[in-house]
Amino acid sequence: MSAMRISQLAARCGVPATTLRYYESAGLLPADRTPAGYRVYGEDAVERLAFIGAAKHLGLPLDEIRELLALWEGGACREVKAELRPRIAARLEEAERRVAELTAFTTSLNSALDHLDALPDRAEPCDPRCGFLARPRRSTSTPVDVTLSPIPTTPPHQRDP
Repeated sequence: MSAMRISQLAARCGVPATTLRYYESAGLLPADRTPAGYRVYGEDAVERLAFIGAAKHLGLPLDEIRELLALWEGGACREVKAELRPRIAARLEEAERRVAELTAFTTSLNSALDHLDALPDRAEPCDPRCGFLARPRRSTSTPVDVTLSPIPTTPPHQRDP
């Protein structure tokens, strides 16, 4: 297959046509046009989409993927590797930080459940005397403050596909 229309490329790579159009508008996936204006892609688009997919799987944002694609197209593999390594290391550091946050949050939630289970069942309405509003006592001597990273609030249609 030397020239594929967008629907053919989408089916072959398992990527929605809307994503391919988005990648084109973002400068990640160039397309030639037929005289009638249809997008057509060569075999290189399959490899390019595989590169984009692998980079997205690593959590890289599209602007970084665009930079890497430029190097990937014309550079040696060692150059791509040299550019990719610090980006992956930064993502790994961020992931490890978030794991620590979630671990602390999990500990806090377990402590809250233990606290709730230890509270007496009262027939009266909840108020400050019931103990629910009191901070649970920890078995450890060091309190754990948890600050979770915000969840992206970008609407789904504006996020990277």
